[in-house]
Parts: sequence; C-alpha cells; structure tokens
Amino acid sequence: MNQGSRKKNPHTGAAHYLVLPLLAIVGLYFLFFIVFGYTIAPGTIGVRQIKFGPGQGFTAEGLEPGAHWGLPGYTVVDQEVGDLPTLEIQTADRATVDVDITVLTRFYSGPGEDIFEEGGEKVSIKHGGPAELVKKIGVYPERWQNHIRKITEDELKRTLGKISTGQFYDPHKREEQLIEARKKIIRSLAPDGIRLEAVLLRRYTYREDRIDQAIFQKNLQDQEERLNVTASKLAEAQAALEQVAAEWDAKIETLRVQGENKARVIRSEGDLYESEKKAEGDLEVAKARAEVDKMRAEVLTHTAGSDIFVARELAGVVGSLRGGLVSDLDPYDFEGWMQRLGVGKGQ
Repeated sequence: MNQGSRKKNPHTGAAHYLVLPLLAIVGLYFLFFIVFGYTIAPGTIGVRQIKFGPGQGFTAEGLEPGAHWGLPGYTVVDQEVGDLPTLEIQTADRATVDVDITVLTRFYSGPGEDIFEEGGEKVSIKHGGPAELVKKIGVYPERWQNHIRKITEDELKRTLGKISTGQFYDPHKREEQLIEARKKIIRSLAPDGIRLEAVLLRRYTYREDRIDQAIFQKNLQDQEERLNVTASKLAEAQAALEQVAAEWDAKIETLRVQGENKARVIRSEGDLYESEKKAEGDLEVAKARAEVDKMRAEVLTHTAGSDIFVARELAGVVGSLRGGLVSDLDPYDFEGWMQRLGVGKGQ
C-alpha cells in the first residue's frame, strides 16, 4: 500500500487542537499567579495590607495557608507565625504545666507618668518614651518583641510557679498570681517606654495525663459531695414543704367545717326568726280579724235593719241544710236565730 495514500485520523487532529489551548491556559495561569499571587506557608497566617484607596490599612481577617491573589503595589501580604510555643510552668510540687498566655502591649508616645490600679488603689508609675525604647533595646522590632517576651516569661514562670498543681484549677488563686505577675511586668516594661495592657491566660494543660486524671477525679468527687449535700437539702425542703402543705390542708379543712357549722347556725337562726315573725304576723292577722268581727257584730247590733241583713245571710246557710240538726231548734225560725246571734229587737 502506498504510504502517500494513508488517511489521517480525524480524532488525532482534534486532540491536538484541545491539548495546545489547554497547555496555553495552564501556562498563562502560572504566569499570572507568579505575578499576582501570594503563597501562605503552613503554620503561618497572612495579613493583607492595602496601600491606598478604599479600605486602606490592614484587613480584619487573616489569610489561611495556601494560595491567595493580590495586585503588586496595591496590596502586600505579610506572614506571621501562627503557632506560638506554649509557656512551660514548673509548679511548687515540681509538676509541669503548659500555659497559653496572650500579652497585650503598646508603646508610649513620650515619657511621663501613668496610673495603674493595684489592690484597689491607684498607683502612679513613671515611664519612658520612644527614645528610651531605642536607647535601651534598639531600633529593630524583633528586639522589642524578644525583650517583652523575656520579661513576661520570666515573671510568669516565677509567679505562677509559686502555686501547686491542684491550685491551677482554683480560678481565684490563679487570678491572684496573674495580677501579681502583671504588676511586676508593668514596673519592668514602663521605663523602656512599653505599656502592658493585659495578660490573658487562655488555656493550661498538664504535661502528664495522670495529673489531669487525678485532679479530674478529685473535682468529680467534690462535685458528687456537693450533689449529695444539695440532694439532702432538697429532700429536707420537700419534707418541709409536704409538712406545711399538710398543715395548711388541715387548716383549710377546719375552716371548711367551721364555715359549714356556722352556716347551719345562721340558717337555723334565720328559720327561727322567720317562724317567730310568721307567728307574730298570724297573731296580728287573727287579732285584726277578731276586731273586724267584733266591729261587724257591733254594727249589726246597733244598726236599724241589721236583722234583715242577717236573715238574708242565713237564708243561704239554712237553705243548704238537709234535715234538722238539733231537736229543740227550728231552722226556719229566723227570730230565734237572731236572738241566739244577739240580733234581737230588744237589744
């Protein structure tokens, strides 16, 4: 077969067209990163500084390790050590404690006096300025940091080393030692033009695990004892509450019975009063009726023609009788009835 007549593979040409632009893009990317990129090494933190324009100054958030973009001349990225070594404290009982302490400082703008509070009292301390800082320590910031670190570490080791291992768990005792160390650091740094703002104990760990376990067990035992005491007090409070509740229930029951008895007495007195008043009323009614009958009889006796009225009244009664009731009385003898009733002509 003639090699000149061999056909080219279309897939091979397409691959060449794809690979070449891809390589060009990767090359441009690396070139762009070399010019505009920053690399933050592991174990460090990047601080971005904007030289001019909006947002000029240092950014609030740090840059994590890795690749970051930036414009040359406009932004600068400084790298700071992210992992600082812990401070080793040897306690009074020869144990080792690793503490993480943050020390905040600033530089005085000039010599003078500063007022600090010690033990509830304000104390005036003379301090230096930038001239004393440069004369005594030097012009390099690294030497300033080393000077601050040396003084603070020495005072913290000396002061915190006075307490025992177990006392590190006592916040009051630990805070007392930190206050004492702060006073000494202030007096040591002030002549050099350095002001101590704060000493912050962020974390502390014991070098040996058995110490942590022993202190943990001791604290757990103390907490259990406090829990038992609290449970005992709670039981006593519940018993007292039940006793008070029973006493008040008895008082309420007594008041209820007394109320019912008093209600019965009041109802009885009311019924008696009602009966008395009703009897008095009935008596008055009877007296009134008797008086009416008396007056009526007097009227019928002394009034002319009253015998005829009585006869008419008796006519209905006599007419209702069936047979005689008495043998010696004629029911139809009106004159005899009037005489018996006291309505006679001679009266």
